[in-house]
Amino acid sequence: MITHTTRRALIGGAGLFAVAGGIAITSQANGAALPAVDRTAWDQAFKAMTEACAACDTAEAWYDRADAAGTATDAMYAEYERYSEAQYEATWALFALPAPDHAALLWKTEYLFGDDMAPSGSSPSWAAHVMDWYMADQRRLLGSEAR
Repeated sequence: MITHTTRRALIGGAGLFAVAGGIAITSQANGAALPAVDRTAWDQAFKAMTEACAACDTAEAWYDRADAAGTATDAMYAEYERYSEAQYEATWALFALPAPDHAALLWKTEYLFGDDMAPSGSSPSWAAHVMDWYMADQRRLLGSEAR
């Protein structure tokens, strides 16, 4: 059996800044104008992330069947990793966009603290800039721009 740690298993803040480098958290500065939130960009990114996740799930099932049968190869794993990397990039590209509404904010909340909690009931740690993006959405959408 070939065992590898997948990017999917390691999704977190690592590499996130490179995905969304240059996004300013203007809501943290008192008196700063809020950037316009592009609903179309969010919808397109959400669709891309959903499609990437479905493709990754299919690749994971394919690889797992081969692994269980003892026929998995490093080349097969590399193919699965390619889909996993695309899923990782699409997810964090979406997360870096400002949430356009409460439904999008709920998606971010569930992604950070929802079903992926450890069996112990604790959530993974997230990089500070991930939480900055999340809290900027919280303040903007929940009406508490000024700290």
